[in-house]
Amino acid sequence: MRRTVVVVAGSVMGLALVLAFAVPSHAQQSSGGEVNFKITAGGKDLYKLGVPAAMGPQAQGAAVADESANDLSLSGFFKVIDRSAYLANLQTEGLNINPPDWKNVGAEGVIKSRLTPYGSDVKLEFRLYEIAKGDQPVLSKDYRGPSTMLRMFVHQWDNEVVKYFTGEDGYFASRIAFSGPTGAKRRDIFAMDWDGANQMQLTRSSQNIMPSWNPDGLEVAFTSYLRGNPDLFEIGLAGGSPRVLSRRPGINMNAAFSPDGSKIATTLSQDGNSEIYLLTSKGDILKRLTNNPFIDSQPTWSPDGARIAFISDRHGSPQVWVMSADGSGQTKVTRRGNYNQTPAWIPRKDLGPIVAFTARDEKYNYDIFTVNVDSGDMTRITEGRGSNQRPTWSPNGRAVAYESSRGGIWVSTFDGRTERQVYKGNATGPAWGPALK
Repeated sequence: MRRTVVVVAGSVMGLALVLAFAVPSHAQQSSGGEVNFKITAGGKDLYKLGVPAAMGPQAQGAAVADESANDLSLSGFFKVIDRSAYLANLQTEGLNINPPDWKNVGAEGVIKSRLTPYGSDVKLEFRLYEIAKGDQPVLSKDYRGPSTMLRMFVHQWDNEVVKYFTGEDGYFASRIAFSGPTGAKRRDIFAMDWDGANQMQLTRSSQNIMPSWNPDGLEVAFTSYLRGNPDLFEIGLAGGSPRVLSRRPGINMNAAFSPDGSKIATTLSQDGNSEIYLLTSKGDILKRLTNNPFIDSQPTWSPDGARIAFISDRHGSPQVWVMSADGSGQTKVTRRGNYNQTPAWIPRKDLGPIVAFTARDEKYNYDIFTVNVDSGDMTRITEGRGSNQRPTWSPNGRAVAYESSRGGIWVSTFDGRTERQVYKGNATGPAWGPALK
């Protein structure tokens, strides 16, 4: 086992009406004795983890465990065991474990941690155990730095746990941008940690909506009515004045950066009709991709940059379409439902050509669905829990965030089995950014 030490020193509503038209996992034992997750169809058990409070100051120790449990529960791979069921003597165990006590409550793994304050700094020690391997940790990491970094240390550790079991990167060190009200006829763009912590306001004037991330994770594009017209701007997380991306007559919105950040697919109506255009990262027009008398909008890129999904009502109702990145081969994907919108392409090619989108059902509720753009197979993620709209994928494609009529922003594993509210305020248009390096 290798031990690692990390040290860290018009109106919005009117325009919206114009434009709006499963993989749980189970653990398998490898021939070498290591536990690895095999991604399978639904119905398999999740890996059961014990996550007791960190040793140290009581309130902070409980917060560390709560944060870690929240991350791992929403990863799509783990079920965290209720702490009231624990049989182990945690004080006697310390950073170690007595495997039989954990096996008797159904745990397959245990995370132990210890928090030690050093003035304005903290040290956070983590150990991961697999019950089948006995009382020696299989993963061990220590973090030390400013106490303000405590939550980030927990996220970094949870990413390591996901990586250990699956070989995949976690999404716990990532942010979500959204639009929220800040006054009469005012909406501003905000960014927060994926779980709702560390909110920051990026804009401070006018009505600003529909944020989207530059792949570098340092800038957010959005549509603003700063000068009365819906124009495209970009602003850095460090603040400063927004930079104009497109200020052409009519609609400028739905900015979608290509995976390499070199191009932007967006909706413009400079020629009198909403069409999809391709811009440079500076906002210069490269090409008009759609050209018909109907509404085409809401582009989203495939992770390899080869295709773009979008919404079109050219066959009578808004549906998900797909085309090559040069505009060729435009094909309708969804053929069920009469009101499908806000597509978001999963950011990982290996998980399939999957697009999440909003669909309206027969009861006029909105819910999140996914569609395989090649086969047309559809899966429903949300149902019977209010109206849910505008899906956006986590960086590793294992979770989906969306706005809900229940209030705020919610996150679900992409099989729909586990769901959490991560922001309780008024929020629209969530956009999940890349993982922080």
